Amino acid sequence: MKKKIIDKLTNYICKYKESSDLDIKKYRYGLETIYNLITKSIVFLTITLFTRSFKECLLIIIFYTFLRLFAYGMHASTSLGCWLTTLPTYVGGSLFVKYMSLNKITIYIIWIIYLIFAFLWAPADTKKRPLIHADRRKKLKIESLIICLIYGLLIVFLNNQKILNAIGFCLTLQAICICPLTYFITGNRFNNYIYYNKEHGLN
Repeated sequence: MKKKIIDKLTNYICKYKESSDLDIKKYRYGLETIYNLITKSIVFLTITLFTRSFKECLLIIIFYTFLRLFAYGMHASTSLGCWLTTLPTYVGGSLFVKYMSLNKITIYIIWIIYLIFAFLWAPADTKKRPLIHADRRKKLKIESLIICLIYGLLIVFLNNQKILNAIGFCLTLQAICICPLTYFITGNRFNNYIYYNKEHGLN
């Protein structure tokens, strides 16, 4: 079903806009990302209705999406693996946000660690979707740091415990996803654009 929907939408776009093979790959990637976000969000939010942590899950989806949008990060190699990792993460994370209480000092420390990680390693690509263009990587890094700074301001000025918990949780999760050690432990290749450029004779 997923492939059929993406195929139809891609064909619809190409029908009204002349597109190269690279453009088509970009369309498919963007549509796949949107499809995954919508379907998973529906499932996660439905489950959290029963755990009474719907609002907390919504906070995680919002804050984590903005981090992921620019810093990228490791993906599960299969759709099933993705579901098996993200489902307990989002549902468990929503319960964490609801019932735990991170103090601001702890959140500041998490924020500083993520800022360093983002500066060093964002955006972190994958073998399936290497970020081969240097100007795009630079743009994404700057955007990642801007998002991080915005979250830092929210930490300073907000006193809503659930929002602070959500920010702390999402920063921690994304720091793990862009860390080279995580790639190594899970057997994934880091800085995939380097290998892609070498294999295709690009600079």
